[in-house]
Amino acid sequence: MVNPIVTVNVSVTQAPAPSLLQRTGAMISQGGTTKAAQSLTLLTQLSDLTNILAGSKAITSMTWSGSVVTVTTTSPHGWTNGDTIGVTIAGVTPSGYNGSFTATITGTSTFTYPLASNPGSVTVQGNVTDADVAELLAMGTTFFAQPTQQSVYVLELGAGSPDEGVTGLTTFLTANPATIYSFLVPREWDNDTNFITLARNNDTPSSKLYFFVTTTVANRAVYAGIKSVLALVEAPAIPVTEFSLAAVWAVTLGYNPTSTNRVPPLAFAYVYGVTAYPLAGNSTTLTQLATANVSYVTTGAEGGISNTIVKYGHTADGNPFNYWYSADWAQLNVDLNLSNEVINGSNSTLAPLYYNQQGINRLQNRAAQTFGQAITNGLALGQVVLTQLPAATFAANFAAGLYNGQLAINAEPFTVYTAENPSDYAIGKYGGLAAVYTPLRGFEAIFFNLNVTNFA
Repeated sequence: MVNPIVTVNVSVTQAPAPSLLQRTGAMISQGGTTKAAQSLTLLTQLSDLTNILAGSKAITSMTWSGSVVTVTTTSPHGWTNGDTIGVTIAGVTPSGYNGSFTATITGTSTFTYPLASNPGSVTVQGNVTDADVAELLAMGTTFFAQPTQQSVYVLELGAGSPDEGVTGLTTFLTANPATIYSFLVPREWDNDTNFITLARNNDTPSSKLYFFVTTTVANRAVYAGIKSVLALVEAPAIPVTEFSLAAVWAVTLGYNPTSTNRVPPLAFAYVYGVTAYPLAGNSTTLTQLATANVSYVTTGAEGGISNTIVKYGHTADGNPFNYWYSADWAQLNVDLNLSNEVINGSNSTLAPLYYNQQGINRLQNRAAQTFGQAITNGLALGQVVLTQLPAATFAANFAAGLYNGQLAINAEPFTVYTAENPSDYAIGKYGGLAAVYTPLRGFEAIFFNLNVTNFA
């Protein structure tokens, strides 16, 4: 149109896509699947896992000598010479050769495993399966028995020792930062020195990475103080089809915070298809686990409920899992929403975002909206309070307890901040936003005082 009367300028404001990191988890496999090492495979149902499980390998010969069994497979087994891996031997006659063992790989088609007594000459050859196959299947079976209907990944690291697995996971984390929120690790990794080091190296309040670890009563204390670990001791003699911690892990990955889907405490959450730790004769043990911030499965019998529940769902530093989940949600979403405000403000001719007091007010209000959502979603305590104070004054007020029970967001005023940080305005840097944020907790111990009298 030539010489139009009205010219309409159009700008677009884009809402942020929500972060899915906290709903993203991976069960770790070391040779349990047919997938290549360092590969992630999405599972939406149990059959997605069973379709990629590694098969068994036929055995050609087995001989016992000096408390060691030497095994030759019909075709190359694919394991690395010199590695030690868990294997399951089945279908052999005499049956004394069958069972789960730690094998040493000695060649392309051979391996050995320790066996104290000689079962005799083999009359029927059987097969060998990487022990990770059965464990991985138990992980998947238990995970998909939960009602969350949550998809999950399996991360294949390749067959090998726990140390080799930890090395593989470290490589994956370096190449894929902020990709997976939590990992369900093999039982064999429990008390592995290198794994504990890896967990401690991802222990900062901002790391947003967690390891769900199946431990034992004897090893319960090795994770003490590690924020990135949620440890659980399974009930004795659980079926081979069960991996108890997968149920608890599924609960955490099923969180999807909204105003109508608030995040409940993990302590006492229902879990399905898992075995409760027997109470009779185990009170001392269960007290030791609770003191060490190690979880276990029990029932809701005290509340007249027969369902199995998790108790207590703490990370190894003593905080409820929801405490750190809430803190992570706050970090992810305030980053997302403030970045969204800046990007949209740089693309709007109607309401551009400038580095001035009005711009600071907009950023503070956007942070307030985010933290108000945290309160609505059952993640944070209190109500949002906005302040615009010098950073030192805000810090002193916090130390004095003036913001207890509140979610206070401070934005240092433009003139104060630029006077204190004269070089920041020239590079567009503003570091005057701060907040006091208290995650919501649930009740875990109730004390009721009852005075019984004879007065009529």
